[in-house]
Amino acid sequence: MADALRTTPGARAVLLGDPSYVGALDDVGAHAEVAHAHGVPLVVDAAWGAHLGFHPELPPHALAQGADAMVVSAHKTLPAWSQGALVLANTRRIDADRLVRGVEATHTTSPAGAVLASVDAARALLARDGEELLGHLLDLVTTARRRLAEVPGLVVLEGPRVDPTKLVLLLAGTGADGYSVERFLLDRGLPVEMADRDTLVPVVTMADDRASVDALVRVIIDALAHLAGPPRRPVPSAVWTVEPEVVVPPREAFFAAHVTVPAPEAAGRVSAEVVAPYPPGVPVLAPGERISAAALEALDTARRRGARIAYAADPTLATVQVLDERP
Repeated sequence: MADALRTTPGARAVLLGDPSYVGALDDVGAHAEVAHAHGVPLVVDAAWGAHLGFHPELPPHALAQGADAMVVSAHKTLPAWSQGALVLANTRRIDADRLVRGVEATHTTSPAGAVLASVDAARALLARDGEELLGHLLDLVTTARRRLAEVPGLVVLEGPRVDPTKLVLLLAGTGADGYSVERFLLDRGLPVEMADRDTLVPVVTMADDRASVDALVRVIIDALAHLAGPPRRPVPSAVWTVEPEVVVPPREAFFAAHVTVPAPEAAGRVSAEVVAPYPPGVPVLAPGERISAAALEALDTARRRGARIAYAADPTLATVQVLDERP
């Protein structure tokens, strides 16, 4: 980050995502020190970290570690309604008036009162009973991790830099396919947050009890017993392996004329659309990026394995929208 700031003197802020989608935690305080040394604020997308700082066994939240602003999703690790979120800021380095104006200019003119009320209720619950509820959650996840770690070949992600409330299972050593495991669970009324070929991420929440988590663990163990195969080498999702090459500014590409071409003819062209496999919903292609053969292959592989292709005009990936390069 320090090198990026040195070579980008016009930078206005640093944006960091922490915790990650699978609960990995970075040293936010160290990042804040570097950002502040270069005269810019640190803004943290803490969508999965709304619970941090409310129990002594959890790391402090981003603001407590020196960040200048953070965004948290109250509907992920807290029990607010979907789309409930908060922007929190220390305005020493951020213009409070401009922040308020920016929010007012971009949010809906018809906010849903029920969603806002649920955010406030979740906040009040966390302030009043957060330590007790999170202590119970930590106990549930610790027990689930211990039981699942006994499954041959299954790796349970944990360590000092992993959110201890997160349950992340790495499946490659079991030989089971994550999409098949997800379908097994869905058939038994147990949806998960994320599944790809090598990873399964159920979300255990403060609303869960011993019985619900025991049922989840039993069905996961049963699924792996039915679906196990030869151990394999894990293959990261396309989202994490394809390196984007931006050749046209995103705004310019978004408004430019585009054409639809067969997918095999899109390699080497410039994307005019967003294409993201779900999960985790992170774009592999975005307007203005050069489309590589590797990106197309990765997207098609994800589709064939059961991922939902979102945002693309053609979710079958038979065709792709590209910039019209005719003079």
